[in-house]
Amino acid sequence: MLKIPVVGQVKTRLATQIGKEDATKLYRCFIHDTFSRISLLSNIDIIAAYTPQHLISRAKRLAPSGAIIIPQKGRDLGERLQNIFSHLFSIGYKKIAIIGADSPDLPIEYIEKSFLLLEGKTEFVLGPAEDGGYYLIAMSRDHREIFKDIPWSTDAVFKETVEKAKKAGLKSAILPKWYDVDEINTLKKLRNNLMSISPATKTGKLLEKIFKDIHTNT
Repeated sequence: MLKIPVVGQVKTRLATQIGKEDATKLYRCFIHDTFSRISLLSNIDIIAAYTPQHLISRAKRLAPSGAIIIPQKGRDLGERLQNIFSHLFSIGYKKIAIIGADSPDLPIEYIEKSFLLLEGKTEFVLGPAEDGGYYLIAMSRDHREIFKDIPWSTDAVFKETVEKAKKAGLKSAILPKWYDVDEINTLKKLRNNLMSISPATKTGKLLEKIFKDIHTNT
């Protein structure tokens, strides 16, 4: 899932700390590097679910060659997630994992593990985020009830979703915790992580420039 990087409409919390232009450029790098990482996985189809719907030409330029491009539909995150799952199950997919573009250093092993879990009896997989949400959700069947009455954009999203899965009687699994990059502290964490594992990424290169500018201006 991705938002088209329009100035002032993406990474808004981060934009108050590093500026709208840099926040937008950074999110574009997040998208690029996320696609690059998941392209390393074998035997998967990559699907770019984008918003807003009218910017399809920009979505096509952002997505890697061969990716399937679909618009996000729904009034809130829950409806958009549900509609993606429902659409993909309806056209024949048996195992679906959805991630966002807020964790460009997410270990691909976590995504791989979600599909491996769905090969067995597990029906539902969540990757908890440090802020109380989740960075990954995967299912082997359509479970619409999972997305109803969740307090989106709060620190209770993961907890409430787990409770929904329990009430639905789903065989669930939880991945290791990871983090979303939404403000300066998690941005610093990302920078340190990328410096140790893959500094040559688009995100890593831009981060060095951003932090150099921050240091120069303080």
